[in-house]
Amino acid sequence: MSPIALDTSVPEASQQASAQSARLTNLKAAAQAPAVPLQLNSLPDHGEPVARDYMYKFKYNHELPTHGTVGVEVPSDVDATAVAQEVLNALADTLGKSDAKGFANLFLEHGVWRDRAAITWDYRSFNFHDAILKAASALLPSTPVSNITLIEPYATVERPYPDLSYIQAHFSFDTDKLGASALMTLILTPAGWRIWTLNTAIESLHGFPELPERDGHMTGFNSWATQRSIDNDLEGVEPDVLIIGGGQNGLMTAARLKALGVSALVIERNERIGDNWRGRYEALSLHLPHWADHFAYMPYPEHWPMYTPAAKLGDWFEWYVSAMELGVWTSSTVSDCKQDADGKWTVEIERKSHGTKRTFHPKQLIMATSLAGVPYSPQISGQDEWNGTLRHSTSHDSSRDWVGKRVLVVGTSSSGFDTAFDFARRGIDVTLLQRSPTYIMSLTHCVSRILGVYKPVNGKRPDLAIADRIAYGLPLGPTEEMGRRLGDELTELDTELLQALEDKGFKTWRGQRGTSNQTLGYTKNGGFYFDAGACEHILNGNIKVEQGYVDHFTKDTVVLNGDREEKYDLVINATGFSNTIDSVRRTLGEDVASRCKPIWGMDEEGELNSAWRDCGVPNLWIMVGTLQAARYHSKKVALRIKARLEGIAPEPYLE
Repeated sequence: MSPIALDTSVPEASQQASAQSARLTNLKAAAQAPAVPLQLNSLPDHGEPVARDYMYKFKYNHELPTHGTVGVEVPSDVDATAVAQEVLNALADTLGKSDAKGFANLFLEHGVWRDRAAITWDYRSFNFHDAILKAASALLPSTPVSNITLIEPYATVERPYPDLSYIQAHFSFDTDKLGASALMTLILTPAGWRIWTLNTAIESLHGFPELPERDGHMTGFNSWATQRSIDNDLEGVEPDVLIIGGGQNGLMTAARLKALGVSALVIERNERIGDNWRGRYEALSLHLPHWADHFAYMPYPEHWPMYTPAAKLGDWFEWYVSAMELGVWTSSTVSDCKQDADGKWTVEIERKSHGTKRTFHPKQLIMATSLAGVPYSPQISGQDEWNGTLRHSTSHDSSRDWVGKRVLVVGTSSSGFDTAFDFARRGIDVTLLQRSPTYIMSLTHCVSRILGVYKPVNGKRPDLAIADRIAYGLPLGPTEEMGRRLGDELTELDTELLQALEDKGFKTWRGQRGTSNQTLGYTKNGGFYFDAGACEHILNGNIKVEQGYVDHFTKDTVVLNGDREEKYDLVINATGFSNTIDSVRRTLGEDVASRCKPIWGMDEEGELNSAWRDCGVPNLWIMVGTLQAARYHSKKVALRIKARLEGIAPEPYLE
């Protein structure tokens, strides 16, 4: 394998490039403070409450290409753009000739090529040289690549740690069917420059651009409001795509599809769009700053609250539907769903607000009913005879009516903490029942490190397309290794808080695979808490902590394991949700659910099993994830749906 050998002693990169690098600091490189000795062993070790391989099949871990191992420190005076252009020239040469071997040889032996539907029409990660060579050999001969061009921001040198440095460069390219973007990282080796990671992603379709803005003048007999109502009723009209669920994933995907000229109808069971947020407990605000949460085509206005109140977010959902003129039926549910042998759908929708039913035959069906399945509460002996109130956290709205009462909250992930916090602020006697250790992060230390790429600088927001390209640009293998370092750093920074919690009887840990909340987000989607204020109430005794579980109820008492008998007026199960597949089963039926692959959790390559990609059922897509993920992945899914409808999408590469 022949690396790109370049003279690195060239003039320093432009000040503009340095400014771009500072503004778009990657979440992996946000912490640049001098290293301090770690004291992780000072905290108690409670074991691994979540197995390392729980919902996590990834098998291509490899150490980072640090200085003195694979990599050499990038000189301070390197011209990053010149280096990136030289490597890009070599990349263009190999791709232009469909030279799979030459393409693979540009990578480190343990490099990674991740593709998001630009070449494979799927989400795939090819880890290490042999896998890259195999995929390139199969794909390049049938995928002509051209117009490879460096794009803004300028290539930069990233130095996330004292022992790791690399060049990061953005470029665009075309295939015969689409336009794409890419993020490339380059490692300097003793022999020259090599590609460490390459992330290629679909951005547009040739011949099918997004629609231009329409005129807006009233040219017919109907006002805007009247025409909007007529369009939304779909009388005699079949939408191309039916979307089940009016949360962030359903709405942003509908907006993306509309921009591509694809008709879509969103089905939402609640009376109003946004009720899934309005119906949560009144004190809820999002746990992280809104920087990464802007909606597709419609970012939040200036002066938006840093931590968005849930009810305000619900209103924003409703405003988004109106502003984007999306087709939405509220108070509606799927009453029957069938798919024939040819993959064609027949879906009956009950529109309860109108007292009608309508049968549709969409070409594509999207499930967007959230990552969670259905609320889970354990069935415990005696609960039906207990004279107190037992509910799931999803049914809790406020602590106002419980002043002077005693409350037990079961579960110590985000919902459990938020619920207990709500009671503690009103001086209500509340206890958290912890069943297993919880990963805790202070907002003070974690926000800039996990959201740094989205953080406004001097009041100016970063370009979201660029920020997304960086945030989603590194494959799982490198990000897991960086996640472990981040986990160590956050544990060190939060040691005083964590030790104080331990002293109060609360058990902490460092997250699945030692990666803070990163791996937990891919697997349990829980088991952690961004401290929004509840920890202080544990430390000052306003929230008491007990370990264990509810063993059984009597008529008057709640009995914890070890025969600990207590009197409570209210028990709230903040015990999470069942698997996402249960939501599919409840909505689309057993036949569809039984054919779905696992949805969440990591596969061997380092991709989520079937979110945003082939889920095992033809013409069905599973849209799940955060506001940030919805904005990013909705575009990739909408473009693939458009390509299918236009008959230009090849079969995804699944080998």
